[in-house]
Amino acid sequence: MRRVFSPVLLLMNIATSMWLLGCYAASILNPIEITYIALFSLTLPFALFANVFFLIFWLFSTHKSRLFVSLIPLLICYKMMPAVFGFHFFGNDWEHQSNRLKILSWNVHAMGTFDHPNEKAQAEGIMNLIQEERPEILCLPEFATNADTSQWVFIPRIMKENGYAQYHFVEDNDFGPQIRIGTAVFTKFPILDFKTFHLSKYTIMTELDVQLPTKKRLSVFIVHLHSFMLSDNDKAMIEDVKSNNTGNIPNSFLYKLNHAYISRASEAETAAQILNRNPNPKIVCGDFNDLPFSYTYQTIRGSLSDAFSSNGFGLGRTYNQIFPTLRIDHVFYDDKLLTPIAFQTPRTYFSDHNPVIVNFEISKD
Repeated sequence: MRRVFSPVLLLMNIATSMWLLGCYAASILNPIEITYIALFSLTLPFALFANVFFLIFWLFSTHKSRLFVSLIPLLICYKMMPAVFGFHFFGNDWEHQSNRLKILSWNVHAMGTFDHPNEKAQAEGIMNLIQEERPEILCLPEFATNADTSQWVFIPRIMKENGYAQYHFVEDNDFGPQIRIGTAVFTKFPILDFKTFHLSKYTIMTELDVQLPTKKRLSVFIVHLHSFMLSDNDKAMIEDVKSNNTGNIPNSFLYKLNHAYISRASEAETAAQILNRNPNPKIVCGDFNDLPFSYTYQTIRGSLSDAFSSNGFGLGRTYNQIFPTLRIDHVFYDDKLLTPIAFQTPRTYFSDHNPVIVNFEISKD
């Protein structure tokens, strides 16, 4: 049995190492040019865990030399590990001080509009959490408001209850004739400039330039990139396959996923060009609809740092459905100006996303 079992394990280990290398390739190869390569990025956490398992297994076996089968791809992919699993157990500092900046980025799922008849409870939960956190900058992709500005409720309340000085709302879609959906951003700092950039027909990136208490200028970019466009039936099918192992995911579904990756790759490249032209220290946040070290993630992040990698713990899940590994909302920052001293993605039931909250210390230099 041992003579049969050992070679089978080795073959399985070789397969998992190739799997991990496929995930690495997905982070650097454009899905527009190589069809379906991006699907590997969905499986990155599992590929990392599988290779760590084999590394430990061979380490305590009589075939210790085989640990290099997993060690080599893990060394190649070592930068991916802190972006997938946070190792920061202690040290979060949420105290408000004059030299600090707390930012909250949250896809609020149209403030409950999509969740009839629970929309009022969802909206109140969102409003209460914002008031509890009191961020200096609040970024809300997929925010919803009335088409008639005289009927606006949420924006005046957010402004009054949280002491914001200014806000902007940019529409990118609608939900019938009465509801406008888009990105809302609120700030307690003076606004120096505000711009919008079309990344695609329905995807708009917003730029909010604010003056920090240190008198420095900070550019905050908010994105909500192309989603997988999964219907309720699609999600139910995934849950059925996951829970009951009832069969394979159909090719039409894989095509839908691949098409979304291609759309986001194009949006990400346009966004990166805009970011690279901006000389200011910057934060980029929002709903990327893509996991760490996907092509989209890598392209937009560029030379910026990931707040989760710097201060996060665990998997940092931000999407509440399908898999617990879905950290698709991110906050990137310029580490020459900002140092994250606290990070959290608290689990909520007021949206299909969890908020991403970061407390930064602002450099005095």
